[in-house]
Amino acid sequence: MDRNGDRPVSNGDAVREEALAWFVRRQSGDADTALSPAERAAFEDWLARDPSHRREYDRLAGLWTDIGALPDPRRTKPVRRAPKPTTSPVLSRRRILTGGVACAAALAAVTVLPTWRNTVRSGTGERRTLALTDGSTIEMDAGSALTMEVSEGERRVALTAGRARFVVAPDSARPFVVSSANGVLETSKAVFVVHRRPDGAVVAVEDGTLALSVNDGAPERLTAGQCRPYCADGLRPPIDGGVAMETAWRQGRLVFQDQRLETVVADLNRYHPAHILLWDDSIAGLRVEGSVDIARPDAALKAITRTLPVRTVQLSPYLVLLHSA
Repeated sequence: MDRNGDRPVSNGDAVREEALAWFVRRQSGDADTALSPAERAAFEDWLARDPSHRREYDRLAGLWTDIGALPDPRRTKPVRRAPKPTTSPVLSRRRILTGGVACAAALAAVTVLPTWRNTVRSGTGERRTLALTDGSTIEMDAGSALTMEVSEGERRVALTAGRARFVVAPDSARPFVVSSANGVLETSKAVFVVHRRPDGAVVAVEDGTLALSVNDGAPERLTAGQCRPYCADGLRPPIDGGVAMETAWRQGRLVFQDQRLETVVADLNRYHPAHILLWDDSIAGLRVEGSVDIARPDAALKAITRTLPVRTVQLSPYLVLLHSA
């Protein structure tokens, strides 16, 4: 992973650094014993010195309070609710555990879905394959969410989080429509991937053709081998090698090609057992280039801190702060 150059440290960055330092120090033990009397006095003086100091500290303390009610993942086994009965039974289920890391567990399930509106999610480190009654299949990456509706006249899916690969069964009478962010694509037969990102989405076509329209604009025809990102402003230039990049997760890799750090963190969060939070908005646009093993999200975080001007603070087993160095 590559670094995107140095940048000056702002006063806001310095305040966040100081707030983090005080918070970590006070959390290292009981608040009354972790600091000496002189250190407690220095802490109170720091809080009173400027309103921004208390604001930053309270923001961090609020995060800690919010996550305090969550169960410790080391002690609580995940509970999977039984799905509602469908017109067809679950066909198969396979769990893959890699390296003993819970977040790398990939659960692959194949479910035949009925012809009604249905919302489906995949958990952290979980992959699911859905079989629609029309013969189409949807392979969901980890941490993804979609809503689908299959009727006599149309096949429609809304991808609201994560990434999914669609293998569309041919049906000229019923178009297959996928919406994500501010884009809508339509096809009668194709194989493609849609990746929802913080700033928009990416469409990568493996086979067939489809029409992509952004912001209700005129549709653009995409063919096999093409990869087009889009954002609120509209379509962006094609990505060379984008199809390979957007399908690498199926081989256990996440590939980043000059991506914003916020996009990389969003992808890592779908595999990491702890939630990674960007503490500084100023680092969201740092550029990242590289490839990581989805079974080793911690190694990816370490690579980011080695190559970018950022650092991590592990506040609990389920929260990691990423902030400017």
